[in-house]
Amino acid sequence: MILRAADCKGVNFESFQDDFDLDKNLKLGDQARNNFDSVAQAVLAIYPDIRFKHVGFQKGDGQMKLALVEELIRRRLPVLVSLARPLLSPPYGGRGWHIMPVVDASDDTLTMLWSVDDRKLPHTITLKKADFVTIHEKCAGGDDIAFLEESADQTGGFAIEGEPRKAI
Repeated sequence: MILRAADCKGVNFESFQDDFDLDKNLKLGDQARNNFDSVAQAVLAIYPDIRFKHVGFQKGDGQMKLALVEELIRRRLPVLVSLARPLLSPPYGGRGWHIMPVVDASDDTLTMLWSVDDRKLPHTITLKKADFVTIHEKCAGGDDIAFLEESADQTGGFAIEGEPRKAI
């Protein structure tokens, strides 16, 4: 969905999800390989013009994570967030974390696309921004975001803590 939102051309959307699911054949006891960096590298190997930027945040940096998500949304850049699941209400709660695109935001909420069902109907989850930060701070995992670098460069730049502002 993030690539469609960015209007990326020449991408095989019919098989994209399966093509880059590095864990689709994962067996019990196997080490999981899907993460922002491994999938971004696999995508880059096939689509050299699609470059994802991955930013990880430590515990204590939940407000910084939210601030960067808000900045990317403000600049209308597609952004993926990793969110730990243990504190989420059913049916979203559980173990581990889930990676989702942010599809809407208000002054105090973020809405993310949780899944698309077999009928191609979207299912979203809306969280208060304060809860987004709390989940980051209190749960293991779900500490990262990713976005398209090329999109960022085409819209005038943005700043990431510790890095110079990127320009067109």
